[in-house]
Amino acid sequence: MTEFEMLVQQTGWSVAEAAKVLGYSEGHVYRWKRGEEVPRDGVINLLRMHIDTHKGAQPEGAFTFIDLFAGIGGLRKAMASAGGRCVYTSEWDAFAQKTYHANFPDNRPIAGDIREVDAADIPEHDVLVAGFPCQPFSIAGVSKKNALGRLHGFQDETQGTLFFDVLRVLMHHRPAAFLLENVKNLKKP
Repeated sequence: MTEFEMLVQQTGWSVAEAAKVLGYSEGHVYRWKRGEEVPRDGVINLLRMHIDTHKGAQPEGAFTFIDLFAGIGGLRKAMASAGGRCVYTSEWDAFAQKTYHANFPDNRPIAGDIREVDAADIPEHDVLVAGFPCQPFSIAGVSKKNALGRLHGFQDETQGTLFFDVLRVLMHHRPAAFLLENVKNLKKP
């Protein structure tokens, strides 16, 4: 992804909107996005100024939250509609990250695998939101894993232990609240 494309993505503008605001043709904008041409420094500076101006546009008093195992942002949408402001996102899947950025051009990169993130590097927040993988706990997932002779639940070392990364972040930050999305077998086998 070019720097120009990343900056335009953060503004949330379509190609037509970017062309209109920047005073260039849509053809120029497409060539810049594809990296076929390099825009003038002034164009890049204008994009950065727009992004900086719109940072922190959340109303005063809004709560902050982090979005772990973010997928394409379903839980974020719910939290934002309740007045929350997302201050950190983690999602390992590259395709989900791309869709997330398209849905929420929020001026910061998405962290990858939560297992590789130091909890101290995550900003302070009021609410932790996480939709960690449900396959090791769901009825269908457990049935499939049993049929294949594989471990399930917390004994599934690939996905079943990701809950403990959520716990690690919770214990470090101790937010006022947390919301975990998963399946009923997580609570009761």
